[in-house]
Amino acid sequence: MTSQNLYLYTVTALVVLTSVFILRRKQDAKGQQPATKPHPLASVPPEKLPEYIRSLLAELPGCIILQSDVEAFQQAVESSWAQQNREIVPACIVRPGDAQKLGIAVTILKREYDSRSQAGAPIEGFFAIRSGGVNPGLGASTVQDGVVIDLSKFCEVTPAVDGSTVTVGAGAKWIDVYKRLDEEGLVVIGGRNSPVGVGGLTLQGGISFYSPRFGFVCSNVVSYEVVLANGSVVTASASVHPELWQVLKGGSSNFGIVTRFTLRSLPSAPLWAAQIIAPASFQHAKAIKVYHDYLEHASSNQPGAFDENAAGPILSFVYVQRIGLKLISINLAYTKAPEDKEWPLHWKDTGFPSLWSFSRRSAVESHTTAVERFGRTAPAGTRFTMGTTTIRNNAETMRAAYAIFCQTTTELRHVKGLIFPFVFQTILPGWANKGYPNVLGLEGCTEPLIIINCAVTWTETKDDVLVRSAVRHLLEQIDTAAVARQSDHPYRFMNYCTEWQRPYEGCGEKNVKLMQKASQEYDPDGLFQNGCTGGFKLDFSSR
Repeated sequence: MTSQNLYLYTVTALVVLTSVFILRRKQDAKGQQPATKPHPLASVPPEKLPEYIRSLLAELPGCIILQSDVEAFQQAVESSWAQQNREIVPACIVRPGDAQKLGIAVTILKREYDSRSQAGAPIEGFFAIRSGGVNPGLGASTVQDGVVIDLSKFCEVTPAVDGSTVTVGAGAKWIDVYKRLDEEGLVVIGGRNSPVGVGGLTLQGGISFYSPRFGFVCSNVVSYEVVLANGSVVTASASVHPELWQVLKGGSSNFGIVTRFTLRSLPSAPLWAAQIIAPASFQHAKAIKVYHDYLEHASSNQPGAFDENAAGPILSFVYVQRIGLKLISINLAYTKAPEDKEWPLHWKDTGFPSLWSFSRRSAVESHTTAVERFGRTAPAGTRFTMGTTTIRNNAETMRAAYAIFCQTTTELRHVKGLIFPFVFQTILPGWANKGYPNVLGLEGCTEPLIIINCAVTWTETKDDVLVRSAVRHLLEQIDTAAVARQSDHPYRFMNYCTEWQRPYEGCGEKNVKLMQKASQEYDPDGLFQNGCTGGFKLDFSSR
């Protein structure tokens, strides 16, 4: 590369990074503004509210937020991360402080569900469960004119005396968990994204920096506190309700409301993390090859090829509409920091260091700092969507996927404020089944899998349908390309799925039957299948 081109790309990098920073700041500011409008129910006196909401008010004083409580209601609605979910306005929000009060709320909702069932009318979801509220799927954790069960008061972080486990409330944010555990010198196998809630990530799977050592986040849950459809509170573990314990490892909210998780923990230690930023214009082909070759080698069973301290590499292509350019961002982590703070030998021996870049940083830092820097997401209050698919480690399919991404961003180049990350992450067979058994359907995983996901933000409401349909079409095109190359795979990483996707179809018949059986045992009338909106439901041929 000539010095003139080097200068050009360096200046371009600074422009890109500055533009992204400015855009993020503007979006953050926008996210702080009121996002909802008063709803007609705000003027309805309590005696005119639906009977089940009046029952909630009577039996749970101090736990119900009505629309007439304008400021508190506004703040509660804005707990949803994506702007489009802030525009879905519930009738009320239930914020219980303990499992017994939540059990009362569930009993009232079950009574309403039974009444509707007996009336013979079709039942549409009339309540939702919110942990962190970050998933941008429409109605993922909120419901129009219904009841939102807000778990934000379940936020305690309590280490066991011997430090082997930590009990964490389902409404806690991962960053708060890590900060609290810093005081104890501990860390848990948990999420990498600071504002994400514990509940949704842990129930749907979850990948950690420590997954190569311990497996999925869900496979490191020792026990659960669960409120069932009849309002009772039970503990599920390997020895008590073991069938419920297993299906909660990937089965989401299909069986009850989890209020607390007891998670496996370990002594905290600094980790090494690096980020490489490069221009996509002439580095995308090399980046894809390096990524493909790394996965191929790491799953080759050659001595030393798989290193349980090496977190799965993340390769992102990011299109920034404001300047019409694509960037490459590569994130690497190693959980056993080298004493000299230089690149670990594992990563030195890959092709990643050879990529030309205009920004490259590495540091030895605490787990908390790494999550704060490494795991940022779209700012709160932005228009936001995502979606995912899975392919096998096939270089031709990866190149085809990148070409589809480029075509999609060309079609969306006039969408104001568009930031379109297109991300490759990995599941290696060396860790796919570590930890306690789960129902994700990867029991026979013998080859590396690539999770492809999009996490797209934009500015204007008028572009909602266009962007969302473009993301869906992109993923469908990638699936078609993968099938043509025999590199498709049915697994879908549920944490990145959006509302139209069906992740349980990739869990395998045996696991689906386990989940269906547990649902019929613990929720025989289908309260969480039919009365609860959001999340992903099991497919029953008859109910």
